[in-house]
Amino acid sequence: MKLSIPIGILYSSSGTYRRMSSSALRGARHAVDEINRGGEYDVTLRPDYFDPRGELDAYQKGVERFFDRGVHHVIGTTTSASRKDIVPDFEKTGGLLWYASPYEGFECSENVVYLGGCPNQNLVPLLDYALRQFGKQALLIGSNYVWGWESNRIARELVEAAGGHIIAEKYYRFGDDDFLSIVEQALARDAAFVLNNLVGESSYFFLRQLNAACARRGKRMPVLSCNFTESELPEIEALPHIQLLSCGPWFDTPGNAFAASQRVQHGRQSFSHCYTSAYNAVHLLAQACQATGGDDPERVLAWVHAHTLPTLMGELQISASNNHLSLPCCIAEAREGQFEVVHREPKVLEADPYLTRTCLSRFYSLADSPSVAPNLRVVK
Repeated sequence: MKLSIPIGILYSSSGTYRRMSSSALRGARHAVDEINRGGEYDVTLRPDYFDPRGELDAYQKGVERFFDRGVHHVIGTTTSASRKDIVPDFEKTGGLLWYASPYEGFECSENVVYLGGCPNQNLVPLLDYALRQFGKQALLIGSNYVWGWESNRIARELVEAAGGHIIAEKYYRFGDDDFLSIVEQALARDAAFVLNNLVGESSYFFLRQLNAACARRGKRMPVLSCNFTESELPEIEALPHIQLLSCGPWFDTPGNAFAASQRVQHGRQSFSHCYTSAYNAVHLLAQACQATGGDDPERVLAWVHAHTLPTLMGELQISASNNHLSLPCCIAEAREGQFEVVHREPKVLEADPYLTRTCLSRFYSLADSPSVAPNLRVVK
């Protein structure tokens, strides 16, 4: 008799970051359907879907509903704000949150499995690539919450370690749509590249306005991101004056076998690392429940720590020391409505969420003179 396991799936299908979130939701939903239809597992998953609609206070309501219904495992969320809001609930009840989005690091909970990548798996390689390819004058922009703050803090330290200069660092509320002032700063002060940590709609407004300003001046600007995915490309269409680069563990590149198989099953659509990471999360959970004979969080976690895990991204490992998944790292450029990989790290990267083991000598080697210790600063 098959095990029947209740799980919660917590993603927003509306709100300012709905495109990323909806992509992850599809990945989780399709994985559940495949597991329940196929004969690969002696497990049936009983999903309970809750849509917070992008409202921060609604995530806790969803988690409370899941727990009241006997759910011990939840796949979600998209933003760090929503994750941080519900982590205490998981730590109180002993449940597991399977978090499948990239995040800013500096967190490690025994009740969260981190599957989407942290800075040493995306931001650090991306900045190393950008500083060598484009130059050392950077503009940092982000949404006004922990993802933007921490990602840009790391970026500032790495750029300055390389002998570079941050020409401006600005933060905006979710949904803001006026970026003309910061765009003018980027162009007037000759930014070599922009690191874009805006989320959702604001990111699309910024990119369009930057592209228009570059067109007027006959310039082309590199823009970097660790959270811009295939699901968002249709929102910006062609931006010929922006070189848009994104970093992640997987991209829907031409000829990709997994993407082709998903299109056969689910129709023509875009896939992203939000989709694939959520898809991985559901499959890893099903494997662990089958192997342990149930959904006890402690036994499930012990099993995933002890095994190398087959995923669509290859054989990967969840670290017993920090609950983070090792991941490949790809840098891709948006070209004609899709991403094309321009760089791959030579090996899978183990997660280092606190950046205590990550060698940063490659940044110091770029400096013309030794770096000085950072001081407290005013963000203007």
